[in-house]
Amino acid sequence: MKLGMRNLGIVASAGAMIVSTGFVLTTSAANAASSKLPTYEIGYEGPLSNGNAATGLYEEYGTDLAAKQWNANPKRHFNVRIVPGDDQGDPNIAPQVATGFVLNPAIKAVVGPAFSGATIAGINIYGANHMAEVSPSATRVSITVHDKTAAKGSQGPYNKYHNFFRVVANDGVQGPADGAYLAKVVKTGKILVVSDTSTYGQGLAQQVYNAIPAARRAGSILNLPYSNACTTGGTGTSDLISSSLTAGVSAVFYGGYYCDFSQVIDGLRTTDSFTGTIMSGDGSDEPQSISGVKSAQADFAHPVLLTCACSNSASASWNAAYKKIAKEAPGPYAAESYDATNLILKVMQGLKSVTRTNIVKGIAKVSYKGITKTIKFNAAGDVAGTAIFANQVKGSGSGASGYKIVQLGLE
Repeated sequence: MKLGMRNLGIVASAGAMIVSTGFVLTTSAANAASSKLPTYEIGYEGPLSNGNAATGLYEEYGTDLAAKQWNANPKRHFNVRIVPGDDQGDPNIAPQVATGFVLNPAIKAVVGPAFSGATIAGINIYGANHMAEVSPSATRVSITVHDKTAAKGSQGPYNKYHNFFRVVANDGVQGPADGAYLAKVVKTGKILVVSDTSTYGQGLAQQVYNAIPAARRAGSILNLPYSNACTTGGTGTSDLISSSLTAGVSAVFYGGYYCDFSQVIDGLRTTDSFTGTIMSGDGSDEPQSISGVKSAQADFAHPVLLTCACSNSASASWNAAYKKIAKEAPGPYAAESYDATNLILKVMQGLKSVTRTNIVKGIAKVSYKGITKTIKFNAAGDVAGTAIFANQVKGSGSGASGYKIVQLGLE
């Protein structure tokens, strides 16, 4: 459903109610002290509905947990309320969410957007209004720096106001690492690179393709339309990868999101009887890549690898606190969204005047030790560090419930 301005107001109000009910301190003294503090709002922008909503929900719960813990901190100078904005990961909806956020003077900064296309679509709206964006997961290179490998007209950088920051490595780090790792794993034979043509998927696929030696590439990048088939009920992308395209191919890399990745796996394994390695990046590093397949036993009989700039090494106590709020275990980028929120809060706590402009300036200079890493940014808004983790789907049995994504380690 497309969000209009009226809908945005409803979403914001609902989000405020959800956050406040869980975050009230238990003693009357604490409540009295809390009521004397100013309350600021932080927006969260990401897909909270539609086929790729799992990513956004993981991130929103990470943001909510940070806010809950902040409001229980007796040393805080202010209270915080999280306002969710559902862009469905859609660049056509993202500008409306951004506009709704910047028109709300109580919102001082934004965690997100989650997706690269949505980020690019709204970045100038946020930038012109001096609003900081700290993304847990938008990784396209050209958001922050010029990307000569991108298609003409989309090479960026788009971060001309220097208001965008991300707490994970961009695809200029992830893509080459993925390509090199895949080439090392399969050792011989051709590698087919596939893109779903989304802003994220296309950018990552190009980076992977460039990292594979020319003698190992199976032709040019195969571009498949992003169908969001697990939500729309469409036939998906799997039907477009024919057995003739995988003849002599040892591995397939898919740049895109988990919603369609399940169908890509199904098509390769069951329709084309492909037994080589299948690999995708962080957009597919999600348990629904498993639950969306038709036959887990057949689909995962041969290696299915997933990579991510995110780590699943958060402490047991943090995992338990997250699960108490979300009613499920944390997924990819939940911990990064928690860190992004706390980073913003740390900057706001140190300001004499909490304004959007001052928050942007403070984030540019911050060094914050989070649960995922120590976070500091270069002049472009990219995080320091190049950690990319490799994962594999492992398990047994015919049903998807018998399989899970297991972290193998750094690429």
